Amino acid sequence: MNLLSDIRLRWYDDDSLLSNEPRALIELFLDSLGVSRDVAADIFEVLLTAKSEGVGLTTSQIKQRIIELREKRGSDTESGLCKRNIQIWMGFFRELELVERIGSRYFFSGNKKPSTLFMERTKPNIIDKSTDYIHRLLQEIEKGYSVK
Repeated sequence: MNLLSDIRLRWYDDDSLLSNEPRALIELFLDSLGVSRDVAADIFEVLLTAKSEGVGLTTSQIKQRIIELREKRGSDTESGLCKRNIQIWMGFFRELELVERIGSRYFFSGNKKPSTLFMERTKPNIIDKSTDYIHRLLQEIEKGYSVK
């Protein structure tokens, strides 16, 4: 897993949780992981709606649903929506262990809620391991500078 260089954690005060707009919260969640791309937020939103419907989606279905969302919002419907870009973002969500692919369909892993997956998989397997590495790195730096 090569996420250490890709995740830039950010955090905000609890007032940011007061937004009444679910899309703003998606953007805040992704921004907390260092992701500020609209297409990533669109994909996550589509995955959430699919989860609430109890269905998995193919890449082409994800693209179509994003186009429909963007049409409702009046935004550019095709920007960033090539098949390869969607696959890259799906790979990112899979590396975070939030999403899995079964056949050609994508689901939240184990059909669990994203918040559960984050605490069970993303935090211990990616976030905690990254911070453990940073801690070991600091210890090596201290040795290099004879810090006692």
